Amino acid sequence: SSDLSCQFNSKQEGARENIMPEISVIVPVYNTEKHLMRCVKSIVDQTYTDFELILVDDGSSDGSPKICDEWTERDCRIHVTHKKNGGASSARNAGLAIAKGKWVFFSDSDDWIDNKALETLYGMVNEYGVSMAIGGIQVVEKNIATNTRSNENIYKLSRENLLDRFFRVNGEPDTHSVCAALIRRDILEDYHFIEGKMNEDVEACYYLARKCEGAVYTSKPVYFYFKNVEGVTNSGFSKKKLDLLDVWDIVQKQVLQYTPEYAYACEMNCKRARFTLLTQMYMNGYDHNDPYMRETKQRLKKEVRASFFDLMRWKMPINRKIALIAFLFVP
Repeated sequence: SSDLSCQFNSKQEGARENIMPEISVIVPVYNTEKHLMRCVKSIVDQTYTDFELILVDDGSSDGSPKICDEWTERDCRIHVTHKKNGGASSARNAGLAIAKGKWVFFSDSDDWIDNKALETLYGMVNEYGVSMAIGGIQVVEKNIATNTRSNENIYKLSRENLLDRFFRVNGEPDTHSVCAALIRRDILEDYHFIEGKMNEDVEACYYLARKCEGAVYTSKPVYFYFKNVEGVTNSGFSKKKLDLLDVWDIVQKQVLQYTPEYAYACEMNCKRARFTLLTQMYMNGYDHNDPYMRETKQRLKKEVRASFFDLMRWKMPINRKIALIAFLFVP
């Protein structure tokens, strides 16, 4: 249950100034009233208690702001800030600006974490003396968990390991999320998430990979990602998803400056991003009456076809390669 032994009301301005928590948990909140209580409760019920929870209401128009404010009355570790809508990155930047912890943990407001998540990750960074601990992510569809792991594996990762993992040079799964990671605050001191774009975590994860001298990973699920299958199916492919290409262009420029040895791996990820978007257009559908969307599909198909042999040689799961052949050559 939440900590009700507070000696002050967390809404009082002077109260929070005296708190120097070890961990800052930052949660952007935007119109997630159906899931917000589950998320917050999973955080306040942590076995590790030396943390602050920063809820950033990003201009929600539903009941989320009220829920956030009510939680400040229940637990003095919770701080709420309300701002105009600017997207998840804008909310994360706002949270970072007021975070007081030595370590930072990000969560999305429709997801939740294991009750020992902070204890597990904090123990790992101290035991291994690294600047980041990464936990396993378990996907949940319609409240049914998938990808359940029975055995826990722990790996210490060097900077090279982190970059290999980011670019998936050995066929690793997609790990482009800053959630489920405990990050030393000074690593993020001068960093700002890209605002106004979807898939901004791609650039953030590249930044962390090149800035961290070492990290540790556990396959134990500490973070539960709620995949709203119905919402994805009904919404179809949106133009905003094309932001993925813009973000990879940004990463590609940074790679040439900071890690040129990964230039080819980055180029392959740019090609793979186009294949990913083409797949989403096929699977989720798109507005066939929109000339721009029709042109976009044809352009992506042409670019992916030009990259066909490169992608077939790149380490990808066999089911992805089968999909690649099907989308390009099956009528």
